[in-house]
Amino acid sequence: MDQNAFEKLFVSQKKMMSKKNRFVIVSPMRNASKTLPRMLHSIVGQSYENWKLILIDDASDIDHRQSIVRMALAFQDLNLIADDRIKLIINDERKWEIANVITGLSMCEDDDIVVRVDADDFLTDLDAFRIIDEVYRSTGCDMLWTAHRWHSDERVTMQNISGPFTQGTDPYKHPWVSSHLRTFRKRLLNNVKDENYRGVDGEYFRRIGDQCFALPSLKFSRKNIYLPMVMYSYRCDMRPETFQTEDAKFQRDEALYLRARGFIE
Repeated sequence: MDQNAFEKLFVSQKKMMSKKNRFVIVSPMRNASKTLPRMLHSIVGQSYENWKLILIDDASDIDHRQSIVRMALAFQDLNLIADDRIKLIINDERKWEIANVITGLSMCEDDDIVVRVDADDFLTDLDAFRIIDEVYRSTGCDMLWTAHRWHSDERVTMQNISGPFTQGTDPYKHPWVSSHLRTFRKRLLNNVKDENYRGVDGEYFRRIGDQCFALPSLKFSRKNIYLPMVMYSYRCDMRPETFQTEDAKFQRDEALYLRARGFIE
């Protein structure tokens, strides 16, 4: 590399590292009015202020929908945030998770850091975005996820299924390690064909948003980082029968199909 090219690269990297990142939280939900307040407080209470929250109500029952609308407005009216950083989208017909996340992604800029937080989960560290921003700027990574814990109404555990990713391997064949808190530059998905988000019936997957977007992000990530700090609390009824329901089996089958099919170029 000649001197001029090196200097240009250095200046480019310096600008990237000094730029203040914007976090865009995409949160589809349905009938989640009881758990939403804790999630909202964990976002609004962040010490890092450059964020936007996209809430997508996926055809909730009317009582839940009314509560969600009131909550979104209350966070504005009570001046808990200084500007219009909470965007609420209301679906009249249910679209399920993947279609809703795609809607959220369409509202992001290429350099935005996309964050998936479900409405029944919450961030456990009010400095989460500040810490993650520092890692992005200091390392030049384009994808980062953290450790998490599991909770239910009855108990909290330190269950964590996230871990480091082995660079150079096919993410569709690698064990699932990039669960929560998962973040990535929106541009990683710019050239991913829509077919990658659809199942055997040609319809969008319904329940595997985590892997559906994480696996292609890993495929195109130039540098990704697992940060072993607990920053996310994942809500799960931890009784054994929970994982034997028809819904759980449906989600498992979608994931197995996605991984067996692999990435569509």
